[in-house]
Order: sequence, then structure tokens, then C-alpha cells
Amino acid sequence: MANKKTILSEEIELSEIVLKKTNQAFEMIKQEDIVSMKKTHKRRKRKFKTQAAAAAGVCILAVSGISAAAAVHHYWGRGMNGNIQASDEQQQVLTEKNIAKVYREEPDSPSLAVTINGVTIEPDTVIADERFVYMAFRISGYSVADRTEPGFDMVNVYQGDHPEDESARVNMSGTMYDGIVLDENGASVYEDGTSLESYEDGSIISHYTDDNGNMEYIIQASAADKNDSLLGKTLHVAFKDLGTFSKATFIPVVEGVWNFELNLSDVSSTRNIKVGKKVEGTGFTMEDINISPISIQVNYSVNEAPAEKEDDLGIPEVKGVVLKDGTRISYLANPGRLGYTDNNKSNAYQIAGFARIVDVDEIAALLVLTSYENEMVEIPLSE
Repeated sequence: MANKKTILSEEIELSEIVLKKTNQAFEMIKQEDIVSMKKTHKRRKRKFKTQAAAAAGVCILAVSGISAAAAVHHYWGRGMNGNIQASDEQQQVLTEKNIAKVYREEPDSPSLAVTINGVTIEPDTVIADERFVYMAFRISGYSVADRTEPGFDMVNVYQGDHPEDESARVNMSGTMYDGIVLDENGASVYEDGTSLESYEDGSIISHYTDDNGNMEYIIQASAADKNDSLLGKTLHVAFKDLGTFSKATFIPVVEGVWNFELNLSDVSSTRNIKVGKKVEGTGFTMEDINISPISIQVNYSVNEAPAEKEDDLGIPEVKGVVLKDGTRISYLANPGRLGYTDNNKSNAYQIAGFARIVDVDEIAALLVLTSYENEMVEIPLSE
């Protein structure tokens, strides 16, 4: 297991002169006609706004006056912001703390691009914690006709160096980013917040390509074993045959296999919070949570397990949060994993990734969907 570095809550203040010079440099870069990147599609709708996909470096003098450091404004790609929404400030903090990585900012980024039959695929942005990793890959040299859905025949993700080993397995889902996200109320909109347009037959107009004609493929992967950690691990990602889908049938257009090996950060951004509160109307007590800016694990003790209804175990689910300023984010957690840890059903858990970045320090309460009920209850957090 790789060594974990725990994130500390700290801020670095730059002098007024440094900030002025940095802002001047960014303004110059804007005037040099840097093009904003956008993002592509996904079959499962999520929610987020686009960001400019350009990295700008400015040399500033360190506070000590002894050394110089590079002040880089980090831009997550279009697909990543369609996968997990983040404010500009959150993007800067998570990237600086090595929780997120923007590959085009890396010196060896060009070496990670793979070109086969005229199509180039390269990693764009990756965010990871112990449980989940979010990945966005940029695709250039390929485009599709209007009203056509692009995709791969197969996408394979595994960890470690031995794909056949049980320990190599990960849970994953992925799709081309289509430019459609969910707003705060759970409604589907375009990245800029505008309402969806439709063709005459009522089908939704998807925006797979950005202004440069590039597309992005987004992946969310999680450890198959709930006790496993992805920190510091090596992930292998393989894309096989690029083409289109028609009535669930794949039609190959460009044949090839694009292989990637990504080394995930070993920086931990999670916090363990003792809760010890009963979930009203259920036989579950939320004992504690392990939460990061991108995911959560909830641990319950169970007084009386409810009867299962088909695939519904009746385990309460954290769906959102209430921030300390009163803001309610009801559509935060993506569908995750629920289960019991023992045959007696005396303990249960929930593991879920987030649809947007959250500042853990600003969470006042969790919004929990109780078993079999479409009712949210609030569970206050107090340490």
C-alpha cells in the first residue's frame, strides 16, 4: 500500500503585488486567443458547468524571497466538469493539493497521447480518493454526424499489473460526454444552464464535440472491495474500437486499442466523522461517515433490518447535504452501493460518489432518504 499523505486545512496568502502580477499575466493570456475546451457525452446524465481548458503558468516570487514558484491556474476539462461539478476555487485547491491532476499541465503529457489510425486519445483530468476515481479522456481526429451517438466497443479498467487477478477488479461506468448536466433541482440542462433543445421528433440534441471538434469520454471507477483503497494505485485503461451506436448496436468506424497506465495520487482527502444519530422512522443508526470532497461511506448499526422489496434492501441513503450557510444540495450522491456487512444484518453501509465537489468543512447536515419512502430527513453533523 502506498504511503498516504493527509491533507491539512490550510491556506496560502499571496501578497497584493503577486496577485496583481498574476492577474495581469492571466489577462495577457486571455488576449492571446486561448480557446476554451468543451466536453462530450454520457448516457447517464449528470450536472455541471464548462470551464476553459487551458493552463497558464506565471512565475512569482516566493514569500521567503529566496525561491520562485510557478503559479498555475488549473482548468479541468469539459468532460470532468460534466462528470463532477466544481467551482473555479475548488478546482484550484484540489489540483494544488494533488487530489486532482490535469495532465496537459504535466511536462510529459504529450507522451501519454496515443494515436491510432488518425485518432488521438489522451488523459485530460483525473480525481481520486480512497473509494473513487473520476477520469476524463480527450478524443481528437474523429467526429460523428448529427443525431449520431459515438462510443467504443469496449472500455476496460483494472488496477495493478495482473488483470486476471481478483484484486485487479474495479467497478466502472463510462460514456461519451454529451454536454448535458443536471442543475441544483435535478433537471437536465446544457452546461451553460440553458434548457435542452430537441429535434422535431422530440429527441434531445446532444453536444458531443467542443469548439475544437474534440470529444471526451468520462469514467467513474470504484474499488470492488469496499475495504480496498485506490490511493497510490496504478490504473490501466483500454479503449477498443471507436464507432457509433444505433439501436444499441455498435458500428465500428476506427479499429484499434488505445492503452493507458495512470498512477493515482496517494494523497488522502477524507475525514472520519462520528455521528451516532438514529435515522428517524427506521431501525438504522448512522454511527459514522468517511467523507471526502468527491465521495462518502456511511456506516450504520441496525436494530431491526426491514424486509427486502425486490432489489431494495431498505437501507437509508445519503442523497445530499445542507451547508452551514443554509444551502441545500439535494442531488449530490450518485447511485452507489448498499449492503450489510454480516449475515445477521446488524451493520450496514452505503458507498456513493458525488455529482459535485463539496467542502466537507462546510457541511452542517446530511440529507437522507429513508427506506421505501421518498422523504428526506436531516442528520446534523457535530464533532
